[in-house]
Amino acid sequence: MSESNTNSNSVPNQAGARDILIFRGAEYWPTPEDVIREVHAQGLSVRIPRNNIPSGLVKGLSRIALGHIKAVMTIENSTEEELRAAFEALGDPEVDAVLAWTYEHAPSRWLEIPESDAKREIFERLGVKFSPGIFAYCYYSGATYYLKPEETEAPEDLAAKGIVAVRGVIADTGEPLPLTDETKVKDEEE
Repeated sequence: MSESNTNSNSVPNQAGARDILIFRGAEYWPTPEDVIREVHAQGLSVRIPRNNIPSGLVKGLSRIALGHIKAVMTIENSTEEELRAAFEALGDPEVDAVLAWTYEHAPSRWLEIPESDAKREIFERLGVKFSPGIFAYCYYSGATYYLKPEETEAPEDLAAKGIVAVRGVIADTGEPLPLTDETKVKDEEE
């Protein structure tokens, strides 16, 4: 997952380990279900600036809570059954397809219904609203540092925190990933 639009905060849990909140924004992940799909496909990955690595993270104990701007759905003037019935009554094949899909985050279904005047009218009439919240969590399993081509190990301060060094390689050739001009500029700024 990209580092874009990601905030993290750290809080102690009952086991004494730290928990963190990762907030995913709607610009890159329009629905919480989009985040879930990405996590299933490639795992949870968050770029954390080197000077902002949370302390107290414990493998298997620390939890990573996932938040999203549209995680919580409220229906002020109706029920979810009536919401479903309103969309089924449209007889729209695209809407029917979304209604048939299986969701891990049920409210995402309503966000993924194609935009239309009918959708806006149904949401307004039934009082459907979305607000920020936590929609899932997973356990922390470790952190990695991507080695630069000239490096052979993680910097001492990161290795002391248990961060494992890995090298990015091109899958077809096994060659190390080259530094891009953008990476070189960022490194010079640090």
